Amino acid sequence: MSEFSNESVLAIENTLNEVDRALERLRVGNYRLCQVCAAPIADAELVLNPLLANCPAHPELS
Repeated sequence: MSEFSNESVLAIENTLNEVDRALERLRVGNYRLCQVCAAPIADAELVLNPLLANCPAHPELS
C-alpha cells in the first residue's frame, strides 16, 4: 500500500467538499445559478466542470 502526501489528501477532501456543495445546490434548486449574481451558468460550462458554482463573470470566487 502506498502512502499519500498531505497535499493529495487535501486535494481529495477539497474535491469531495465541492461535490457536497454541488449536490446541495441541486437539492435546493439553484445548481445552475451563479452563487454571486444568480445568473444562469451555461450548460456547456457545467458539462466541462459540473462543480462550477459561479458564472464566468466571477471565476475568482469559484
